[in-house]
Amino acid sequence: MLKILLIEDHTDIQQLLSAVLSPQYQVLTALDGIKGLQVFGEQRPDLIILDLMLPNITGESVLKTIRKTSNVPVLVLTAIQSKTKTVALLKAGANDYLTKPFDIDELLARVQVQLRSTAPISPVENTTLTFDDIRLSLTTHQITVSDHTLTLPKKEFQILQLLLKDPHQVFAKAQLYETVWGEPYQDAENTLNVHLSNLRIKLNALTGHSKYIVSIWGIGVRLV
Repeated sequence: MLKILLIEDHTDIQQLLSAVLSPQYQVLTALDGIKGLQVFGEQRPDLIILDLMLPNITGESVLKTIRKTSNVPVLVLTAIQSKTKTVALLKAGANDYLTKPFDIDELLARVQVQLRSTAPISPVENTTLTFDDIRLSLTTHQITVSDHTLTLPKKEFQILQLLLKDPHQVFAKAQLYETVWGEPYQDAENTLNVHLSNLRIKLNALTGHSKYIVSIWGIGVRLV
């Protein structure tokens, strides 16, 4: 059974989420960030639901610590509705977020999407995709460019994998998002743009230029 770690200091919310998640998942709980990090280190959950407003240490600090060692999906719960703040969370490593108060059915759907995205990729005949001097390993999630190698987070890997499978196609942003995230594109432009930006930055760091992923104005993105 897949394990979900719920780091939430409001006991009523924790009890509610535990009740709705426990029929399908093993739910681990923590009332503060310190305990949450302890449970994370001991249990290695498949998904973390993280409240931002925690006692002792903030949710942002918990997220930062987790990202030093793991790419486990993190779904953030926040009362903050600022776009600037939520974009900053995604840049810091959050995979998704929900603002409070949230709909239980939506939370369950987002949990399913994140857990589905961590499922192993089906075996394929070729384990490496190539384009120009890019090599993407489907088994290690590593990208190699000009003999420099880097391991990519799940979403960035899936975006690049999709682009490499058909390098001459222009992908609409909605098509990219819905294929990778498995959910409607509504209000998701910032999320996709952050991941594309991070991917460009990493390619630039490996090669000294960011020529590979370009935006086609009004259409989408493609490889060059």
